[in-house]
Amino acid sequence: MEFTFISAFLMNVPILLASYLVNLALTGALLYRKPDLQRAAVLLIPYILFVAIPATWLFLQDLVGYFGAFILETYLEVTGWAMAMKHIYRVRWGSAFATAALTVFLYGTFQELTGFFLTGNYDLTVPGDLAAYMTGECIGVLIPAVFVVWFIIRSRLFEEYAGFLSEDSGGKTGKILLFLIPAARNLAVEISNEHMVLNNSNPMVSILLLLLIYGVFNYMFRCKMQDRKLEEQKLNLSQQKLYIQNLESVQKEVRLFRHDFKNMMAGASLQARDGNLTAVQEFISEVTGDFERQVGRQIFQISQIGNIGLTELKGLLILKMTELQKKEIPFRLEVPFPFEHPGIPERELCRAAGILLDNAAEAAGLLEDGEVTAVFEEGEEVIRIMIRNPVIEEVPVSRIWKDGYSTKGEGRGTGLTSFQRIVERYENVASLTRQEDGYFIQELKIMKRGGKTYGSHLSL
Repeated sequence: MEFTFISAFLMNVPILLASYLVNLALTGALLYRKPDLQRAAVLLIPYILFVAIPATWLFLQDLVGYFGAFILETYLEVTGWAMAMKHIYRVRWGSAFATAALTVFLYGTFQELTGFFLTGNYDLTVPGDLAAYMTGECIGVLIPAVFVVWFIIRSRLFEEYAGFLSEDSGGKTGKILLFLIPAARNLAVEISNEHMVLNNSNPMVSILLLLLIYGVFNYMFRCKMQDRKLEEQKLNLSQQKLYIQNLESVQKEVRLFRHDFKNMMAGASLQARDGNLTAVQEFISEVTGDFERQVGRQIFQISQIGNIGLTELKGLLILKMTELQKKEIPFRLEVPFPFEHPGIPERELCRAAGILLDNAAEAAGLLEDGEVTAVFEEGEEVIRIMIRNPVIEEVPVSRIWKDGYSTKGEGRGTGLTSFQRIVERYENVASLTRQEDGYFIQELKIMKRGGKTYGSHLSL
């Protein structure tokens, strides 16, 4: 059986279809997102053409067994899937290439598992060998792929992987290492098969390398988890300290109010004896207003903090509340119901909320009557965060998302750029920016599992 370009190309099509489906499932598990199936269907043919045409040429030139051709074909798959993933899952390029390299490495390992059942090389000109080869490449890879997808979700590895992708400093090095993993596997297979090539594969080498990589990354993740636990313990201690300070402040205000109340009651009792009901009513109104100003607001804020069930977020809000008190900027926090499910990784939620609160505090600090209002609401389907502050001048909301733009001067507008990246990273997150009645309002909406907003920004 002689292969022509068409017949060799058609042989590659079902293999690449299986590769596409496995990569789609693995990526969905690692990112813990549902793919845009419509985009996935549209991009299937471009992906197959992008990889199959050069792969077919390499096959016809009898170059497939060479290391350089093996590397080229592998990274064609990585590049093709990274470009498809960018549009299917709406991720950044760095995350797309790192994740594509990881999924292609896993897919290659699944392919090589068939080597356990081989006693020699395939002769693709023999129909029986061709059928066995196609069965292993198209169907055999699906069984380990299903198991790995189940394992990623069951062990919640996607949570650590999301934290790995979101790291701004160490994450870049990790992404580069992930990108090089397929090359490392190919090199290890090449070295092990220097004297005996078995379909250019060696399942034991791939499995050992997979276990080694899993062990290294698992160790790194565990170290990060330990660091995170230490940070949470420190955060809990600082929360307790700030909470006690707030309670002591309330206690002090109650004592002062109690002292003033006794003095005012003496005068009010004389007015009551004289039958001056108007003065008594004014006294009651004045006492109520004083209590609200001195004690009521602080008690209300403490009760609202109690509705926050997320440790990091609670610590952030207590910290921002304390900072605003020191700057003498009024702060109103509203959490009408328990707020316990972030919808995205808690650290990302804290980063986003912290950026909005910092911007609102800085803008409010420029006004004599500046104030900051923060509302956190968790519904059955949507999580909503709203930050509001007064402004005097019109804010160009259509320009605030540009990198480096700031009303405070050139080169200082990095906060909202970071906020924008967080929004675009998750398909279930959207932001809404508007200005009305002298207030600048920023809203963050997070759909719970199953909803989609596709990381949009609305500026009104």
